Amino acid sequence: MKKEKAVNMKCNNANFPDLYGHYREAKFTQTKHHWWWKINHVFDGLRVTRNHTGLFLFLEEDHYVVEDFLHSLALLEKVQRRECKHCNVLSLGTYVKVVNYAADSGRAEIWQWISSKHNMGMAFNSATWKDIKSCAEKFCFFDDYNWDWSLQYISASCLQHKLIVMLVKAPRVYHIGECGVHHKKKDCASNSEINKVLRLSKAAVSHLYPTRLLATHSTKRMGKIPKGNGGWGDIRDRQLCMWHANITDIR
Repeated sequence: MKKEKAVNMKCNNANFPDLYGHYREAKFTQTKHHWWWKINHVFDGLRVTRNHTGLFLFLEEDHYVVEDFLHSLALLEKVQRRECKHCNVLSLGTYVKVVNYAADSGRAEIWQWISSKHNMGMAFNSATWKDIKSCAEKFCFFDDYNWDWSLQYISASCLQHKLIVMLVKAPRVYHIGECGVHHKKKDCASNSEINKVLRLSKAAVSHLYPTRLLATHSTKRMGKIPKGNGGWGDIRDRQLCMWHANITDIR
């Protein structure tokens, strides 16, 4: 719908199209809202968690965890404290196409955080969260409906400490969802991805629970500050996003 038509129809959001002239679609905006709501409530809203200063690991309903995922997270944290104090995100998931547990089970890599590579099985603490929350306005007003792209934007343009991730080279978290916002397949109930991951994890059993991790630095760097993909021009979405950033107590 063109803006002129939206104005004539007296739409509530007629004056707030996105970067590309498109209007709000709830099926897209909900992804950023849900992640932001979750993070704010876990760190600041829930009494049982808001005073925890250690790591929080964030998993989603279509993630599959390998049996030694907590062991691997503890090793990552140990190496981070000893060798990479500036690493402020740990990650158990990667999107590599070829997995070799025999060679990589005890290996980790250090990268600048990149949304498309390091958004799965993320773990960070309240210090990192406070840095992220200090840029809430930039996060909430960035015209992009993806939470991870918005996070990359504030990492590049606002955070006091850019996001640096240490991740396991052999994944301990897999994405098994066949369908979603960015994934469309004919058979959403297919178990093909689940079966694939089960085969991988079964074959890897003898290589799990490494006693130590060897971390190496990646030479790849993030490019210029990302441009928004749109879908987040409506002032109501931005206001709700900022409202969540002010949550203080929900029991």
